[in-house]
Amino acid sequence: MRLQTLKLNQFLALNSAFCIALLVLRVYVTGSFFYSFLVWNLFLAIVPFVISSWLLRTNWLRKHTFPLLLILGVWLLFLPNAPYLITDLMHLRHARSSLSWLDPFMLFAFAWNGLFLGIISLYQVFQILTDKWNIVVAKRLLFLIVFLCGFGIYLGRFQRWNSWELFSDPIILFKDCFRSISHPEYRTRTWGITLGFGSFLWILFLTVQTFFPIKKASRL
Repeated sequence: MRLQTLKLNQFLALNSAFCIALLVLRVYVTGSFFYSFLVWNLFLAIVPFVISSWLLRTNWLRKHTFPLLLILGVWLLFLPNAPYLITDLMHLRHARSSLSWLDPFMLFAFAWNGLFLGIISLYQVFQILTDKWNIVVAKRLLFLIVFLCGFGIYLGRFQRWNSWELFSDPIILFKDCFRSISHPEYRTRTWGITLGFGSFLWILFLTVQTFFPIKKASRL
């Protein structure tokens, strides 16, 4: 397990380094730091993976339901930041014509990295939940989680909310959530993004789970 974890971490580090190298290349070529926000977005995408990886290694914590659910709640707050990087492809409209080869390549690399981090983190939590309860409960919880993640992506991209603002502005955030899902002006886009991303993540998770089935997380 340690060898597999080491290889996974090395692969993710290589992915991240490659993304940053592309960004540095663009800064060198253009002298513009326009896409520097991608580094911060990538950092936020790594957070849920760090949390789920730590939980997977912490056997004693997984035996206690309340602290486990508390930490998984924090994990869920940050999870949308990983697939959120896909939405940065929207910035292609700002791409320079002289860099028609670099900008799409760079944005896609960041998007792929974020998506991969998110799916790996989801799968790790699936292992944790399976070990804690059983595979049926784990799948049902994951099904709910991916659609909450889709809603979180909507809140981040279109309503510009950050994960930590649940604690700094909870009342305003909940009002905005209710308005987003109920107001005729916003609900079509809200449900479209939520269901679209949720379904996409669920399909990807099922794909991974099909090729890498598990029985108990502690056996991996």
